Amino acid sequence: MKNSSIPREPAVAGQFYPASAEKLQHDIATYFSEAVPRKYTNVRAVISPHAGYVFSGKVAASAFNQLDEEADYERIFILASSHHYHFNGASVYCIGDFIMPYGIEKVDTDFGEQLVASHPEIFTNNPSPHAREHAIEVQLPFLHYKLKNDYKIVPIVIGTSEPETCLEMASALKPYLNEKNLFVISTDFSHYPDYQNAKIVDAATAKAILSNDPDVLLNVLAENQNKGIPNLLTGLCGWTSVLTLLYMTQNNPSFEYHEVDYRNSGDAVYGNHREVVGYWAIVLTQK
Repeated sequence: MKNSSIPREPAVAGQFYPASAEKLQHDIATYFSEAVPRKYTNVRAVISPHAGYVFSGKVAASAFNQLDEEADYERIFILASSHHYHFNGASVYCIGDFIMPYGIEKVDTDFGEQLVASHPEIFTNNPSPHAREHAIEVQLPFLHYKLKNDYKIVPIVIGTSEPETCLEMASALKPYLNEKNLFVISTDFSHYPDYQNAKIVDAATAKAILSNDPDVLLNVLAENQNKGIPNLLTGLCGWTSVLTLLYMTQNNPSFEYHEVDYRNSGDAVYGNHREVVGYWAIVLTQK
């Protein structure tokens, strides 16, 4: 018999997004009304930002706006690189659902347990990395608003910084990258260069992702770090999550990445141009 479930409580409601269900619904609706219209079909994955909604909400809505609202997904895998923990492999939340201001986001706990049991060298069911992590949580209101059919999520927080481990994770997850499921990759792009340098760095990173070549992405990230750009902390904070997806799609010409929308925090009402964070909406389609 399964142990009693332990729901995951919101960590950043009232900070990254409104804690009021009514205000959250209003804001999400506004972001979708201003988002890039749907341009793509057969979407298998979206790359979406995870910043405060006042900065990245429109870009996130543009990513999720590419989904078919009538899609009936078996599972939605959400990959996020940990902001608080460093550990080998990744943590799958298996012990309960996610509580959100508007209600419950159902977690496929049975599948999560199977994933951990099948690949114990890569995945753990330790819930600690999920407790304060915002990068999965902030994606959920967009899914909830956009999709009309019920779905279950598989929340995965990546703790490794080793590309070889990302390759192993990709091997385990690749069988599920198909029309039955959706992958959501949570990441922001450049952190803290000035406005113009952010646009240059983020364009190069996006081009690397569109190449569908993990080595190209790793090389571009290293090149940007070595350019001596003032205040550039990282070119892609969720690089291990993006890299894992690229390892799943490399050498398969049926997969194609597309740019959808770009902004950085300097474009927001409250943004400055001295130190910014970049946000891309990118989708993966399959022919």
